[in-house]
Amino acid sequence: MNKQTKIGLVVFILAFVAMVVWLLGNPVSTVKNIRNSYVSENWDVQFKSNDKDPYGLFLFDQLLRAHVDSGKIIQPITDWIQLDSILSKKKNVTMLFVGNRFGLQNREIDTILNRVKEGSDLFISYNDLTQNLIERFFKSYEISYDFADSVTIFIQRNKFPMYYLYQNDTLAHEWKAFSAIQPIDSNYQSLSSFMEMSNFIRIKLGKGSILLHTNPEIFFNYQLKRTEGYRYTSFVLNNLSKEKAVYLLELGRLLDEEIMDDSAMDNAEGDAERADSSYLKFILKSPAFMVALGLTFLGLILFMLFRAKRMQPIVPYLPKKKNMSLAFAETITSIYLAKQHPLGILQVQRKNFYDAVNKHFFVDISRRVEDREREIRILAEKSTLSESDVRDLLNLFEPTAKSIINDHYIVEVAKKQRAFYLQTGMISFKMLERIENQAFTIQRNLWLSYLFVLSGIFVVLLGFYYLVSAIGIGIILWPLGALILALGIRRLTIPLVSFEMESVIYHPVFGRKKELLIKELLHVSRISNGIQLQFTENRIITITNFELSSFDRTQLDKFIAKHHQLEIG
Repeated sequence: MNKQTKIGLVVFILAFVAMVVWLLGNPVSTVKNIRNSYVSENWDVQFKSNDKDPYGLFLFDQLLRAHVDSGKIIQPITDWIQLDSILSKKKNVTMLFVGNRFGLQNREIDTILNRVKEGSDLFISYNDLTQNLIERFFKSYEISYDFADSVTIFIQRNKFPMYYLYQNDTLAHEWKAFSAIQPIDSNYQSLSSFMEMSNFIRIKLGKGSILLHTNPEIFFNYQLKRTEGYRYTSFVLNNLSKEKAVYLLELGRLLDEEIMDDSAMDNAEGDAERADSSYLKFILKSPAFMVALGLTFLGLILFMLFRAKRMQPIVPYLPKKKNMSLAFAETITSIYLAKQHPLGILQVQRKNFYDAVNKHFFVDISRRVEDREREIRILAEKSTLSESDVRDLLNLFEPTAKSIINDHYIVEVAKKQRAFYLQTGMISFKMLERIENQAFTIQRNLWLSYLFVLSGIFVVLLGFYYLVSAIGIGIILWPLGALILALGIRRLTIPLVSFEMESVIYHPVFGRKKELLIKELLHVSRISNGIQLQFTENRIITITNFELSSFDRTQLDKFIAKHHQLEIG
């Protein structure tokens, strides 16, 4: 299949797939599509960004993005490293949290408050705060609540009734508000309230502000679908700057089932890392697990290295012909080399020819009875050859005198037999060309290459271990191991010899390859430890048995058999 045919086939497949998709798709309707509303019965998951369930924050997130100027970042922060990297840029930002419980370590909240003093803003909508945060925001702090199914929030003279729903039923809920509080800045501003208690306040801190809001349930999706919820949320967001990037403090979100141990959050050090309960810490605590982890990674590297090599020989598999197999040709060659008797070869050729004709044309010409002439006529009709040509070929297989049988006679019979097979279609020219022109590659011994790779890795690791242990020999071992590893990899990736249609290419482990023409090959000699190919101008390629696998040795034997006219020592 040529390149143009492949391109045409790909274009046809793509066009066919596009047509099927178009036919199976919905027909174009002239009626304007009605946007389907999102319906959910999940009333359990709360405060998840981009969550369209009733207790999600999808609509709040969309309003936040619409409020902030385009081009400004809205990005969640999930760990201390990310927070420290962002705040170290000295740009004023808005840090925001909406959730049930919120807590940070001392160093984290101190870093955030330092940025607020320089002009950033901090917005927290919560139900519970950890004690270390309360102590940094307030001098005294008390919370009251109204246990009811609804509450009316006041912004000056505007009223915003809010309801708490669960599965479309109103339920009683704790609506929290600030009762007796004294923030760090006594001149704080009350932005909204209910029951004559503030639920949304602004505390000035340096050049920035801290905005604290109770009852984050007000920002649920089902609340914002109501006009009052939408208007109140818009008012809350209008108290945030439009020109600042917004970072969501997800690292401070505490799960509902977590025990809020204030002493753990407000420890004497204040800078301790969060408790790491990951599997990696569990592994790293045990030396045995660390060794097992290292061996696992080493095994994966070796697996990818060795598995990446092809798993089948480069010589394509050709289905064997029952009447003309390579096994039969090898049998003929072995008989000839063993007996050096042309008559035996002729007998085998004759039997093979009669069997092939019988299987292909269902004509038995091996019989010596009166039906033989009739069988010859039938064979001539089926093969479209003349009776004289068929008789001439049969006479070659059945000579009148054994004295005329010699090597030249055997060659002539083989040529006539091959011409008969080609003319009658028993062998196709395409298959014959594939068999005669196939190329193959001989690889180096894999086990030796694997030994070099494993030895190189071991020596490199040993050298690094000695270097870490301040042992001087390590500075010699690791370069030596690298050379051994490079040698093994080169042996795995570079073949030993490539036999093309017209040339033989020898690939040394290091150095330039040698390409020699097959027509310049003088003879093949067997030496004590392998095979030697000698070309013109005294150029020699030596292939040792130690470098060959059983498969590659068979491939090489086929090449020698193909060039059997050469001198084989």
